[in-house]
Amino acid sequence: MSYMLGALAVGGGVMVVAITLACIVGQRRLGKHRGVPREVFIQAFTEAKVPDTVSAAVYDYYKSLVISRDFGIAPADTYRDTLHEGEEEILDDVRSLTRRLGLAVPSQEALVQAVMEIKTVRDMVLWLHSLRTGKAG
Repeated sequence: MSYMLGALAVGGGVMVVAITLACIVGQRRLGKHRGVPREVFIQAFTEAKVPDTVSAAVYDYYKSLVISRDFGIAPADTYRDTLHEGEEEILDDVRSLTRRLGLAVPSQEALVQAVMEIKTVRDMVLWLHSLRTGKAG
């Protein structure tokens, strides 16, 4: 019995180390991405009449996920190639950002549809803006 508990403890320790290393590697990779300064990011959405609060919330959200001070995000950055996020992570981002902006979280069906359409950070900002204005599908 104690042998099994010891084996489980070692296995659990190895798993913790593996997850920690994966997080460190992911943070280092993202930390090297420069994107654009916050002001440039916000300005990129003024022509589309997106309020600064929406674009700033998106920029600040992604900036807060990465430890490196040098990290920046750009509107054209993709979830797949830049952020290495899949549909589940994008769904989590949508939920977090809607809460951050004080928006009602859409139905599960609408969320799934949105995630299928959101490929870039620009798409996220524009989708959140359409949700804010009541024009989201």
